[in-house]
Amino acid sequence: MQFARVYYSPKDSATQVEAGDLFFARGKALLVIKWRRKNGERVPDECIELDPAMLQPASSNGTIYRYEGKLRT
Repeated sequence: MQFARVYYSPKDSATQVEAGDLFFARGKALLVIKWRRKNGERVPDECIELDPAMLQPASSNGTIYRYEGKLRT
């Protein structure tokens, strides 16, 4: 389990960029829309799976990414 930030364009906007929480679990990259508490721990509740081919590192330490694909809602 690893956490990072991801910047993406909502609704294919060429000018608007939003930031979100990126969560890696079981080999999948997930954009977390909503978190919840489970046994005192913060866990993803609502997520959108991201296409790993469209996810690009934007920092050298692996904490910031850029997503260049369409969001699957």
